[in-house]
Amino acid sequence: MSTWKLLNRSLWSAAGASLICLSQNAAAQTVIITPKNNESDRKIDEIIVTGTLLQKPALSTSVPKDHDGQPSADAGDYLRNIPGVTSGRMSGHGLEPVIRGQSRSQLNIINGGAFLEGAGPNRMDTAAAWMDIDTADVVIVHRGYQSVQYGPGGSGGTIIVEHHAPTFQDGRNIKGRLNGAYETNGNIWSMAGHFAARADKVYFRLNGHFKDAQSYQDGQSDVVNSAFTSYGGSAEVGYSDEFTLINLGISHEETRDMLFPGAGMDSPDGSGTVIRGKLRHDFDSDGPMKSLKIDIYRSHAYHRMDNFSLRDRMMMFRQAELDAYTTGGKILADLQIKETKVSLGMDIKNLNHNGRRNGHNMDRTNMVPVQSVLIPDATIRNIGLFAEAIMPVTDKMQVKAGIRYDNVKSTADDTDIKNDLVMPGMMPMSPDMLYNLYYGTGATDQTENNLGGLLRLEYDLTTDAALYIGLSRSNRSANTVERYMASLRGSSIMPSGIVMNMSWIGNPRLAPEKHTQFDIGLGIRKPEWNILFSAYYDDINDYIFRDRAHGQENILVTNNALIYRNIEARIWGFEVEGSIQVTDKLEVFGNISYTNGQNQDLNIPLYQIPPFSYDLTLTYSRDKWSVGSRLRGALKQNRVDDNFITGSGRDAGETDGYGIIDIFASVEFIKQTKFRFGISNLLDKLYANHLNRESLNDATALRVNEAGRSFYFRIQSEF
Repeated sequence: MSTWKLLNRSLWSAAGASLICLSQNAAAQTVIITPKNNESDRKIDEIIVTGTLLQKPALSTSVPKDHDGQPSADAGDYLRNIPGVTSGRMSGHGLEPVIRGQSRSQLNIINGGAFLEGAGPNRMDTAAAWMDIDTADVVIVHRGYQSVQYGPGGSGGTIIVEHHAPTFQDGRNIKGRLNGAYETNGNIWSMAGHFAARADKVYFRLNGHFKDAQSYQDGQSDVVNSAFTSYGGSAEVGYSDEFTLINLGISHEETRDMLFPGAGMDSPDGSGTVIRGKLRHDFDSDGPMKSLKIDIYRSHAYHRMDNFSLRDRMMMFRQAELDAYTTGGKILADLQIKETKVSLGMDIKNLNHNGRRNGHNMDRTNMVPVQSVLIPDATIRNIGLFAEAIMPVTDKMQVKAGIRYDNVKSTADDTDIKNDLVMPGMMPMSPDMLYNLYYGTGATDQTENNLGGLLRLEYDLTTDAALYIGLSRSNRSANTVERYMASLRGSSIMPSGIVMNMSWIGNPRLAPEKHTQFDIGLGIRKPEWNILFSAYYDDINDYIFRDRAHGQENILVTNNALIYRNIEARIWGFEVEGSIQVTDKLEVFGNISYTNGQNQDLNIPLYQIPPFSYDLTLTYSRDKWSVGSRLRGALKQNRVDDNFITGSGRDAGETDGYGIIDIFASVEFIKQTKFRFGISNLLDKLYANHLNRESLNDATALRVNEAGRSFYFRIQSEF
């Protein structure tokens, strides 16, 4: 038995004993600043920081409107600016966030208290793609498993995007903000607006945004087919007084004509809609109950993709349409028991995912025949109960403990429907027939009971230095694609002569991932400088591994099709970030991060692990203007799983290191109106992020390349 399994047993006994008297409220990992000068009728807690705030190791808070860099395509693109976070690119839109080598459903991505799961199985519409980053008030990133409060899973981290209830200056009942931007590379135009008004204690808020992008050119002037159009908005009405906040809102996002050089299809249209409600109430009493928080939501993602409407094709026309409906809510009670803060809560998340691929071999107008039942009306229902606590042990030490239980039920209803568009030499197949062919089992209902938690010690070494040590256990059940995907396709002969089946089949009997993580961090803050260091080790039992069918244990086929199975894995790494105030006007900020992943079963590198990366930013600021430059890059990544015969082949290959220079400036010519401009990739270098998808449109490019040099201009005006 490994050391980590022994530690895992110790965790439960320690956490169980500690929870009797320990607790933490929901904001314990977030710097909260209450607005001063009675700017609000209700003293709403609001994070009012600028740029990226160095708070604690493994935690970052940033305000998108104060970002001086290049405009972001979406939230996945914006998150690349946050230390320890990167993202993989398949197109100009829909970038996939990655934290500590983990992504997709290993991350919890929460937008205004709601989950919106993408519908596309190939991740063309990630959860981050539906976030309105242009008008967001704050983005909070927890790296690693820092709390039991943010839903099931989340072993890699949690990303929270918030739009706060508006606050107003005395005597004012209206406020707003307008943004506009242009980028030369890709001829990208964007605009966004925010408007809020109040009448006594009732407020109304309206947000909207639009972005149109043509395909950009990489560093050697080759066109990367990355064009897209996105637009959307939100509306919210609420009531706010000294103790209570109630609001109801709706948001809707649309995408059009999205080109994907990293996929075999493009997306003519897609949409994401969220209806949400929120209650916050603070109790003005001496009793233990301090606050009550309730969130409810209903979200819907629609995704359509095809291989003919946005690219040339003469035959074998295919089109897929998918829907994902997520319904859920959360109730959280904060209590104070002597010196101990206790948070008790429950959350529910119900995801229904359904979609088919239709087609015709010769007639693109006849998309009636069913070629594959991609997701057979699958539902995953999760009910979670959690408790989290924090208690001061001494004036310098506090202990945090949390425990979480999840009951997960997975079902699929359309597993017996066969396709009626059949290729020569093949027979009609239903999802259940495919599951039995590859795994020897059908899609029977599955119920899982997952128990997780954390134990964390925080200690103030001095008045300006703090240390933490943490141990956690988290679980992640298989998602609808990993468990129920049923994409039936034929075989292709590779240049090497190897026959590869192009089917993609989920595994109904996957066990949940079990992450046992140890992390440690140190933060030092001085008046002129600060530095944060964090390191982590994650021992993963039953890692859900997307592999190729090689006849492995419990895999009945050897045709190299895409399949899923459980393996043993481990991930470790570290992050360092800091800043120094060289003078009262000159500041340097930098960060480095490294992640190492290993497939323990095959003793080879784990796929899709980012290389050592670095970022160094120099900024000179005066009262009304600032200038700066940024060096960002990564070292060569040669730890890859790029052989689909001996491994999964998920990595496109090794990635060369790169270093990119950006320059930027801002000036406030008019009060409350700021102009920002700059040049990204100043030297027009050719490079690609290691996590970018394999390029399928350009035979000369291994991966989807990043953009070459681009001049940009941004304007922001508040009233």
